[in-house]
Amino acid sequence: MKTITVQVKDDHLETLARTKPMTALAELIWNALDAEATEVHVEFIENKMEGLDTIRITDNGHGLSYDHALIVFQNLGGSWKREEFRSNARKRVLHGQYGKGRFRAFSLGSLVSWHSVYSDGEGLKEFSITGKAEAIGEFTITDSKKTKRTVPGMVVEIHNVSPSAELLRGVKAQDEVTDLFALYMRHYPDVRIVYDGVPIDPANVERQYTDYTLEEMVMQNGERVKAALTVVEWNTPGRRGVYLCDEEGFMRFNALPRLHFRGFSYTGYLKSRHISTLDAEGLLQAGELAPDVRQLLDAARRKLREHFTLREAELAQDTLEEWKEQGLYPYEGPPKTDSEANERRIFDIYATHLNQIFPDFAAARPRHKRLTLRMIQELVRVEPTRMARILDDLLEFPEEKEGEVLELIQA
Repeated sequence: MKTITVQVKDDHLETLARTKPMTALAELIWNALDAEATEVHVEFIENKMEGLDTIRITDNGHGLSYDHALIVFQNLGGSWKREEFRSNARKRVLHGQYGKGRFRAFSLGSLVSWHSVYSDGEGLKEFSITGKAEAIGEFTITDSKKTKRTVPGMVVEIHNVSPSAELLRGVKAQDEVTDLFALYMRHYPDVRIVYDGVPIDPANVERQYTDYTLEEMVMQNGERVKAALTVVEWNTPGRRGVYLCDEEGFMRFNALPRLHFRGFSYTGYLKSRHISTLDAEGLLQAGELAPDVRQLLDAARRKLREHFTLREAELAQDTLEEWKEQGLYPYEGPPKTDSEANERRIFDIYATHLNQIFPDFAAARPRHKRLTLRMIQELVRVEPTRMARILDDLLEFPEEKEGEVLELIQA
């Protein structure tokens, strides 16, 4: 058994160990994927009191060799992945570059162990590495020995789990993991992640996937930067935000977690090589205080507003066609006068917006929908502006839609 001492100041390591729980756990999953794992299992093991006792991440990658472990655990920033861009066998794009993932594990618990099974060319061998939060710069490593195991891989176990790690459980955490690995799993469909017993399947909850190439931007130092935006709309409600990613779609920072577009559950992935540069310089966490980050996010906001304006119009038209097929639309035949045509346009705006942002109405039985639509029709016919006030009081009717209605009334 040996002791490894990290060649960096303890206060820097302690800063890494104060990472948010999901960020820390994601780093460990990325490490498994960079080791060419096709399966990663994240387990939360409870004690007899049903409290969280251990977090275990198991993968079927190629493991970590003993000689390599002596190097990487001793040097922060000395990760082999800084010199390589793709994995050896499967040629996957690599995520990790700075060797920080192993230290971020201590934000989840005070005792962390890595058990590696690897091939040395002659057969499989195994060894373990253990570290403690109270001596965060030191690791103990057992001697490498032959193993009876038949496949390589890595098992990371985190004990003495911190209370904040409870945030890693539940539906919300599963949604966040889906967001983080959606683009990677789309690009590498052979990857399987099982999180707390549930297979992560982004494709199953995707509603729509759209790619955009943004206009070239000129940064503060005059550098010309290219960027792309991927918008994934989800079937599950309540998801929103914009992730800053490198050019391959690997998430670096959750920059706009609360950017909301009513009626839409989505994730935006802003991708650029320049984001990798900003991450290496430590500027992503500064958010919009950093001019380059602000310019990138402004471009993402503009494209997202454009995207959801078009999507809202598409969905509205689909909804109207569906109502007509089901006999729910309260008008028959083409409009007979310009006044009736305007009335129908106003009705369409109110009714489709209500359908989009009010789930109870969208899921209502046909007879209840028919009654509600007839009531909207009568209100529009008698006093359309009053209908806008009612919707605004109840549902915060958007100003731009109210403006559309006023233009139609005055026409």
